[in-house]
Amino acid sequence: MRDFTQGSVIKQLVHFSVPMLLTNLLQAMYEIVDAMWVGKLIGHKAFAAVSVTMPIFFLLLSAMIGLTIATTILAGQAFGSKNMKLLSKVLTNSFLGTGLICVVISAIGIIFSENLLTLVNTPPEIRKDAHTFFVIMVAGIVPMFGYNWFSGVLRGLGDAKTPLYLLIVSSVINITLVPVLIKGVGPFPALGITGAALGTIISSIIMLFVAYFFVLRKHPLLNIRKWDFALDKEIWRKIFIIGIPVSLQMIVVSLSGTLIMSLVNTFGVQMTAAYGIGMQLDQLAFMPAMAIGMSVSSMVAQNLGAKKYDRVREITKLSILLSLAMSLVFFIIFYTFPIQVASFFTKENSVLVLTKEYIRIVSFTYFIFSVMFALQGVVRGAGDTMYMLIFGLIGFVGVRYPLAYALTKFTTMREYGIWVAILISTFVGLVLNYWYYRSGRWRTKVIVTHNPMPETAVVED
Repeated sequence: MRDFTQGSVIKQLVHFSVPMLLTNLLQAMYEIVDAMWVGKLIGHKAFAAVSVTMPIFFLLLSAMIGLTIATTILAGQAFGSKNMKLLSKVLTNSFLGTGLICVVISAIGIIFSENLLTLVNTPPEIRKDAHTFFVIMVAGIVPMFGYNWFSGVLRGLGDAKTPLYLLIVSSVINITLVPVLIKGVGPFPALGITGAALGTIISSIIMLFVAYFFVLRKHPLLNIRKWDFALDKEIWRKIFIIGIPVSLQMIVVSLSGTLIMSLVNTFGVQMTAAYGIGMQLDQLAFMPAMAIGMSVSSMVAQNLGAKKYDRVREITKLSILLSLAMSLVFFIIFYTFPIQVASFFTKENSVLVLTKEYIRIVSFTYFIFSVMFALQGVVRGAGDTMYMLIFGLIGFVGVRYPLAYALTKFTTMREYGIWVAILISTFVGLVLNYWYYRSGRWRTKVIVTHNPMPETAVVED
């Protein structure tokens, strides 16, 4: 465990962010390589089928994201205040809540899979493959989020290295298994798109067991067999106070993505594939900013718990500068070589041209998100998450989809209208987040106060 309440801020930010950045980049590459295998080994229609399911899949996962972030924040604040008893309660109750909701979401996704694919205007020629892929992926939500829960807790405790090591193992398994199951090798039959989904789920299951037993060696607090599974209403209340607004915000974002996908699908399978490639590249470009934002939440949570506000301001400034620098690298590469980058996913010329059009507009959002994720990380570290829900409603529901719909239906911009709407709505989100950060209202939302326990309770990794 790492104490962020003392020492050099820039060293801690880099030391903590780099492993998390590598973790997130590896996570992005994990999914991107899967998509590349599908596009290369099966074809652009199969890639489009996978792309169609992604916004819906994220929509179902939104409830889990909030609880995971709430766990990270509360664990960080409890550790920063040296309250080990509270930390133990946070771990137990969040684990139970996460597991229960995972099962419910998985069931809902399977039961309503056909309805959800209809919602996004899935083209008929890819609907069967999209349904197959989606149902298998939804069935594997439990092991996927089991790993993410462990990672979130470790980040709250200041350990960003262990999740990286675990993801490296998982990625090696996944990258090896997916093409084998798609094409068939030796005793493995050729499963096509079914193999792509199964490979991801199998590697997640293996990783969940590896994660648990590996983590126990470094962090005895995570030994489930020694937990007190008595439910604590106050902890549940705190988890939901923080987590529900985040989950609702994620639902708003993913619902907006689902609606945008429904607009994209009206332009045909090639456009669906191009948008799918664009989303994969965006995810890769956003990873540094997201990793830094998550690091900021853990660091700010501990320092607010210890009432060290000067360090919070320093963390904010340095995180924005570091995030902008990282995003600039991806912008230069993608904006300068859009066709070359997109060709890793497909050789279909019409899809490559459409992807280039997307990149040349949407890539400017990389800089906007760099600042916004850092500001959100600071405010989220205080446990103040309701504002993100409100701003998400304004930016994604009030601006993005209505503007995209208007520009595509009532002007001659066609798909360009969607990309312009994404850029404008992202800028609106930045303005709102900056205004709230400057207001300072989030400082009053800290849940865990300074309550020192014996120093022996803190262990430096």
